[in-house]
Amino acid sequence: MLMVTVPLKGPRSAALPADVLDILWFVASFEHGVQHLHADSSEAGGVGHLTFFVRAPTREKAVALARGITRRALANSPGLTGWHVVPIQP
Repeated sequence: MLMVTVPLKGPRSAALPADVLDILWFVASFEHGVQHLHADSSEAGGVGHLTFFVRAPTREKAVALARGITRRALANSPGLTGWHVVPIQP
């Protein structure tokens, strides 16, 4: 099992919504391999972190799965309006 953390940045005055895990589990239900999810809500205006525990053959596939689920959740969930995935630093 691999652990992948996806950092999120939101509106200046917002913290991750309380139902973010419900939203992610709904989106993840269409994928195979997600075993556990955890959300670390930052203070309003900070960076939040979504942690995925994923069964995948490679780290690259685990990262792609976690980031894909997160992007779909952000695109389709009104409660996450204004949030975006923080780009990966090389």
